Amino acid sequence: MKPRAAARLCLSVPALVAGCHLVDQRDFDANAGRPPVVPHAAPAVAPSPSLVTIRYSTPNPEYREALVAAVRRALARKPDVLFTVTTSIPASVGPDSQAEQAASASSSGREVAQAIVDAGAAPGQIEQVVRVQPGIGEREVRVAVH
Repeated sequence: MKPRAAARLCLSVPALVAGCHLVDQRDFDANAGRPPVVPHAAPAVAPSPSLVTIRYSTPNPEYREALVAAVRRALARKPDVLFTVTTSIPASVGPDSQAEQAASASSSGREVAQAIVDAGAAPGQIEQVVRVQPGIGEREVRVAVH
């Protein structure tokens, strides 16, 4: 090989190699080798206030008039509003007692949902939830709007 050709080859090799890099784990994962980022918890969102809360401290509370008026006001503001009927029962000692309370709670929730339909809402605008909630003394039904 001529000395000039060898010199040109020696000078061109670094230029060719400069455009290359060794394959490592960062080719497959851009975050490889970086310390992990711990996500921060989202701030707690305050529950939306209830449109109506019905407490069953007496066997048959009078709620129908207030509920109908509230539902009609909500529908006048937003015709496609979603009503969430949440029936809460207190945490009880025995499972038999809790099953009885859940059955009566679901019946109460259905009655409230029917009153909402009677006030002018479509059945598809109502979602129902029954849950056990520690810290309450009596069954209650809350109607929230979304």
